[in-house]
Amino acid sequence: MSVTVNPRAEILRQQMPGTIAADTPVLLNHPAQSTTTIDRWASIFFGLLFLPCGAFIIAVALQLIPGKKNAPHALIGLIGSFFFLGGLFFVVHGIHGLIRRALYRRQIAAQPAQPWLADYHWHREGSSFSAFQAMVSRLAAAIFWYAFLVPFFWVGITQPGTRVFLFGAGLFALVGLFFWVRWAKMMRDFLHHGNSFLVFDSFPYIPCRPFQARLRAPRHLDSIEELTVTLRCVQEKYVERGFGNNRSTEVVCFELYRDVTTFNHEQLVGAAHSYLPISFRLPDNQPTNHLADTPPTYWEIEARGGDYEAYFLIPVYRTV
Repeated sequence: MSVTVNPRAEILRQQMPGTIAADTPVLLNHPAQSTTTIDRWASIFFGLLFLPCGAFIIAVALQLIPGKKNAPHALIGLIGSFFFLGGLFFVVHGIHGLIRRALYRRQIAAQPAQPWLADYHWHREGSSFSAFQAMVSRLAAAIFWYAFLVPFFWVGITQPGTRVFLFGAGLFALVGLFFWVRWAKMMRDFLHHGNSFLVFDSFPYIPCRPFQARLRAPRHLDSIEELTVTLRCVQEKYVERGFGNNRSTEVVCFELYRDVTTFNHEQLVGAAHSYLPISFRLPDNQPTNHLADTPPTYWEIEARGGDYEAYFLIPVYRTV
């Protein structure tokens, strides 16, 4: 993972004056908790722009609505599915956000001294990382990327004077090989190490007190030469880039705090069939978890070594 001094990271910091300190590291290629940069009602209205269009195109492809067609039914249906599924995603995402916000307000009003009950659906015994889910998500991204290119390939191959579509789609298909390489790596990691689980020694964790947990040893832990475990506080922001019609918004992860410990090969061999104890000191001058916010702030443990990589959310809250 790339962290801090990086031209793109510096640009992202400069675009957020007054909200993030100038020396705050940017986590590039970091898995974000935010699914999109729009939430609740904005997400619903955005999705409703595409949902009916997709439904109409699919109906045309299924010949439920008469009309002249200049492309195969399957291709028309594929294009319609992009609009329909995209719109459906944003509508469902927005509704989920509204429900979650309502439940948060009700829970925090009922038990203000225990904000963790409203903030996130925690399991008191620990936090899990699903390498399988991460692998499937990467596979879905790769499939979607190439499905999106199919209409451009069709135009470039079948329509005269449109070779530029074919060349452009071919170029993006080559870029898409990155998705397959990344998926193959994640598949290998899953088959080698499996899923992971971090056992909490207490719940929740309080700032200015020790953080102690145990990493349930993944498969083949003793094959890793060195494991780096990072305690980190992450604040996500929606950053707008570009100007005019070229503006876009992306989720950016800023690292507010980090502490690192390293385990050598001998220590990993000793914990290969049990638990690896992890210990840090939580600072008192950083924000606590606000996972119900959009965008959120949260604490995590990252474990990385060799071909192993895992992320665990941890419950850090102040009590009254």
